[in-house]
Amino acid sequence: MTRSLSILITYHNEKELLTECLKSLSGQLDPCDEILIYDDASQFPPQKFIPRGVQVRVFREETNRGPAYGRNFLLAKARGEYVHFHDADDWFNEGWSRRIRRVLISSPCDVIFTEVNSFKQGKLVSPEVIGLKKITSPEKLLPFCVENFMLVPSGTYRKDLVQKMGGYRESLWQSEDFDFHVRLANQNPRFELIVEPLVSIRLREESRSQKRNEALGDAVKALELLRAEVPTQYHQTLAQKASKLGSELFELGYRKKAREAFKLAKDLGHPTFDHKPGFYQKVANHGGQEVAEWVALLYRKFIPETVRKNAKNKSVNSLQRSHS
Repeated sequence: MTRSLSILITYHNEKELLTECLKSLSGQLDPCDEILIYDDASQFPPQKFIPRGVQVRVFREETNRGPAYGRNFLLAKARGEYVHFHDADDWFNEGWSRRIRRVLISSPCDVIFTEVNSFKQGKLVSPEVIGLKKITSPEKLLPFCVENFMLVPSGTYRKDLVQKMGGYRESLWQSEDFDFHVRLANQNPRFELIVEPLVSIRLREESRSQKRNEALGDAVKALELLRAEVPTQYHQTLAQKASKLGSELFELGYRKKAREAFKLAKDLGHPTFDHKPGFYQKVANHGGQEVAEWVALLYRKFIPETVRKNAKNKSVNSLQRSHS
């Protein structure tokens, strides 16, 4: 049974990168049924960068509304039974469409996830960005989506499922994909995994995702919203995520945002701080995570790196002997 497939692309001044994206899609052996582009108030309209012969429908917004709004807009316009969201600066690897079609024909699934690789200035950075091989059972999807960041171009979704869950949360300017996939996993979807990288993402300094403090801050906001939607059995996983986000924010110098993340982690459960060294865990368990971060900061500032490395190696060797 053939199932129709819509490609929904959000665009904001990617110019020639959109051309590359569309060429990689039009060159597929088993093409999609329609391509929709949302122009988020761009200075350089996408029509100038659409290759000749590629049929697309373009929709434009005169005010910059962000990708969550754009994806929801395109979702409402899509005619396909399945939809694939895509950013204009990423591209499809050879065979993407055929592999997706085969799964859609053979399996009545709600979602297909494919692995993603990343490039920067034309050089491969990571052959497997997401780590889909870690999802070894359906029960592991939700905790995986909390602990990691499932990326937008990884998924192809049954349209009515995305509509049922309300699409993307438009109140989030960043980390909207993190929030989306946790909420999606909370629906207990039937999913299939393709662990080979079938989509490539381009790492660019000017892209939104490179504004790390904004992405982390909105991820904390997402966790605050998710606590009311995700079953309490997963709140400990949410707490661990909030703890890690807080650490990253603290190290970047955003102490107020970090403090909010630490408080959320404590409210959600009892984070184990297992992503940190033993001394950090002891301080955090007794004095709180912010105190532990300050102690760690002073430690890094006043203890030479060679001494820190030797101490870390001794700790690792001691741990290995204890398990041998």
